[in-house]
Amino acid sequence: MQDELNSDHWPPPGCPSLSWPTLTSAIERADWYRAVITAYSVLWEGHATQARFAPVSESDLLDLETRLSCQLPSALKAYHLEFGVLSLAEKLCSVSLDNDTPIQPLLEAYPGIVDMFKHEDEQVLELFEDMIVFGDYLGNGNMFCFLRDSGEVFYFDHDDGSMLSPFFNSVDDYLDALMIRCLAEIHEDEDAGLDLLAQRHGTGLVRKWLY
Repeated sequence: MQDELNSDHWPPPGCPSLSWPTLTSAIERADWYRAVITAYSVLWEGHATQARFAPVSESDLLDLETRLSCQLPSALKAYHLEFGVLSLAEKLCSVSLDNDTPIQPLLEAYPGIVDMFKHEDEQVLELFEDMIVFGDYLGNGNMFCFLRDSGEVFYFDHDDGSMLSPFFNSVDDYLDALMIRCLAEIHEDEDAGLDLLAQRHGTGLVRKWLY
């Protein structure tokens, strides 16, 4: 991490403000993501977890979709095609199986669910079966998943009785929120970042996610 973050040289040039931008197109969203990720990379320059651009190919994504037997949400596909950055304020899962945390069905990422819920209603197990993990949160076993058919984002918390909580309407919403988390680190203002997330998504969601 940068040792000297003085006011004369920080934030780095081109870093967005800590605020929700007005995004009217996919191009504007991609430009915002790139600016945030670039600044976040500077913040952690030289560290093992430094954010690194690693876009993947269409064929890699097609192979992944074949393995999953479903399509990726368009926002997640676009993110990996253009950026492929995995190490941000939270860790995103890799398109490749070679990575420790690949994009995979929740039941493969956390197979113990089957035994834990084998006596539950069949619809409960079906919900778990339809979840695809795409974010590893902080490597603590809690993960972000999308629902195969709708792309709705759920939060998997293995310490919670229900385990699955609906969180965001789409992957776009999650990635936008992740950029705010990155900006809060860059601007060294966690409270402002939490306030922005609460304004858009509610204090209940923020408390479940980050406390």
